[in-house]
Amino acid sequence: MRDAHVKGPGFAELRPAKSPTDPRGFPVYPDLVDRLVEDKHQPDTEGVVPHVLATCSAYAYAGFQHQGDPETVSMIMARLGLEQNACRVLEQRVDALYIASAAYLVQDKDRRVVILAYRGTQPEDIISILTDADVRPEMLAVEIQGRRHEVHAGFYRNVRATRHLVVRALERSLRGESVNPDEHGTRGDGLEALYITGHSLGGAMAALMAVTLVHEPRYRHITEKLKGVYTFGQPMVGGPDLARACAQTPGPLSDRLLRYIFDRDVVPALPPRPVGPYTPFGREFHYRRQRGPADTALAFAADSAVEALTLPGHVLRAAANRDWEELTRRIGTLRRRPHGRGQGWTEVTEPQLHYPQMDTLAGLAVIAPLAFFATKLALTRTIPFKYSFDDHGPGHYVNALAPPGVLSEFGDVL
Repeated sequence: MRDAHVKGPGFAELRPAKSPTDPRGFPVYPDLVDRLVEDKHQPDTEGVVPHVLATCSAYAYAGFQHQGDPETVSMIMARLGLEQNACRVLEQRVDALYIASAAYLVQDKDRRVVILAYRGTQPEDIISILTDADVRPEMLAVEIQGRRHEVHAGFYRNVRATRHLVVRALERSLRGESVNPDEHGTRGDGLEALYITGHSLGGAMAALMAVTLVHEPRYRHITEKLKGVYTFGQPMVGGPDLARACAQTPGPLSDRLLRYIFDRDVVPALPPRPVGPYTPFGREFHYRRQRGPADTALAFAADSAVEALTLPGHVLRAAANRDWEELTRRIGTLRRRPHGRGQGWTEVTEPQLHYPQMDTLAGLAVIAPLAFFATKLALTRTIPFKYSFDDHGPGHYVNALAPPGVLSEFGDVL
């Protein structure tokens, strides 16, 4: 277990030879703590919270040789508005068990807010990748609606690897103590707002941690401070029964677990259906790029061709298994049209239009890689493939969620 913590820089340290603050845009959000604490509907209408958490999730990938980098995360969060924050990273790695878990805790200097950010899949780390592939179901340790549910084993194992230390740090924050154990004493009245976030694998871990906190009675004192769970490019973590139970149980998960999907990001469609049924839960926000009529027509034709080729086999299999619900869903796929055609973010409120689980391995093995390489060439850049690895990049989420005219974390107007 690696436990590293730092104290974030002040504004003056980030602006040598300049005024510590600048009303034209530094820090990015001068009133960020108040915005995070404010008790209002999630997501906030001005888009500040999603942008801040997407940025935090993106920089959770910072590090060298598979080790986290709290200095960078702390610096970026100070640029956004959390001056002199306390930042702590908890990491556990067990290669043989496919554990590559990293959890960041960022706490403002007055100890009113804590952001828990989980690191996603590291592209260069085979163990991190194998975590995603460990799709065997494992039983969740807490009960929802009187029963336990199976979840993705790899995601759940990585959550549990650091959960005990995360909970202890959150309990310190409730008492007004620092999340960094070397800082002593209390400040203020304790934690007022907790946010949980992550991109990709980190988003899956954030969702499972939220489910655990909300449905474990012994964590209720922590859950009372939970303002929102924001995930970006999150894969699915469990089956239809888990999704149904989370949706039907009153509490924070019904309206404060928010999943963001950028255009044709392949990861929210995973794991693919051949490994078992997985279903998303929480509120879904989907971003669509603006496309011309030709691109729209090409995308519809390509999607319809894939569905038409795979539909007969799926219909026969569903009929043979007497799975009438699945049979109805399959037949309805040819009538369904992609949602969110206009540019920008749209909340998907109809369950049948949620980003669907990938039907075949072809999307993962063929379509998404082709889309990734196509984006690198001017001639093929606008081809609207059904899935894309390139759309999964955390930078897309940060840029697409930045409110109009806001400065980036480095002071550039987006």
